Amino acid sequence: FSEYFPRPSFQEEVVQKYLDTTTLPPNPNGQRYTTTGRAFPDISGIGAYYQVIFNGELQALGAGTSAATPQLAGIFTLIQIHRYQKGLGPLGPLIQPLYKLKSGVGFDVTEGQTYALSRQACTGDLLPGYKAAGGWDPASGLGS
Repeated sequence: FSEYFPRPSFQEEVVQKYLDTTTLPPNPNGQRYTTTGRAFPDISGIGAYYQVIFNGELQALGAGTSAATPQLAGIFTLIQIHRYQKGLGPLGPLIQPLYKLKSGVGFDVTEGQTYALSRQACTGDLLPGYKAAGGWDPASGLGS
């Protein structure tokens, strides 16, 4: 949740449902966090076990945002190309209309949670984060 940007009205219903029905993670080490700002993510992509191929050779397995973001950008680019080939206009801004879909976006991740590293110096301890839930959640957004 953003500490700098207010929550837009199109997010209000789904985010408030999450907040009303889910136990939030503890506030670690007395740190401040808010649930009133712009909620994110809007959507998510699978971010593990991506094969990175260069010149036809497997180079590595990619993971995280660096793997998921290009995947989602590629999907939306292919949709735009398809629309262009059919003589249709561009999609335009996507985020607000996604929140109006009653069926969600893609696969609704309903199990699991995020984790955060402890702010204790170099401990590497994982602290519990936000839980996944049906509908929008801070673990996977509207879906993956």
